Amino acid sequence: MPLPASHERLAGLRIGFVTDTHVGPLITPAQVARALDLLASGRPDLALFGGDYISDSPRYAERAAAVLGRFAAETPLGGVAVLGNHDISNDGERMVAALRRQGIRVLRNQSIAIPVDGDTLWIAGIDESILADACPDQAFAGIPPGAATLALWHEPDDAAESANCGAFAQLSGHSHGGQVRLPLVGAPFAPTGGRRYVSGLNRADAMPIYTSRGLGTYRPPVRFNCPPEVTLLTLVASDGD
Repeated sequence: MPLPASHERLAGLRIGFVTDTHVGPLITPAQVARALDLLASGRPDLALFGGDYISDSPRYAERAAAVLGRFAAETPLGGVAVLGNHDISNDGERMVAALRRQGIRVLRNQSIAIPVDGDTLWIAGIDESILADACPDQAFAGIPPGAATLALWHEPDDAAESANCGAFAQLSGHSHGGQVRLPLVGAPFAPTGGRRYVSGLNRADAMPIYTSRGLGTYRPPVRFNCPPEVTLLTLVASDGD
């Protein structure tokens, strides 16, 4: 992921991105742990979490947070998270508390500065769009002009708002990559908020937006032509374009 000009000191930073674990009746913490072990082998420096950690009941919050917390504790710069719509609908405050007990910083229209090798990577965490109150302007308030800011937003489709606020890139989930992808048709069941940038690397007003397919599933509990994903991104120096 290219950095903005004059932030070459951040080049080489590795980010492990995990989203849509959906721990619940169908996805177990052990399954998530196996995927996180794969990501940990890439030795990420920072863990970012994109929301929808649980499904169907708030009683899964502590179990989901525990497995994510173990992964974040292994990364030198720790973990930063935003919430997804399933977290909000299953007692968002309980999910926030569970993540924070694991040392994961939860952003709700807030930002955080991550010092790295004489520079700073800012994370602007935008609140969930469907059941919460997403406010990019509030999330970016207080970030210095010209800062290297990475937006973290559960839903991908309004990424142009992050670009307008000054982000150099955005990481999202929510769509599950469509979960079911049909030949010649694409992803007919992609959810609201995840239909414009369904999967992979796209651009919103020239800003890169990366949408992970995520780890879990939700009704129907099946994937077709759309395998689950954990993501390792490396920040690279701008080529000047």
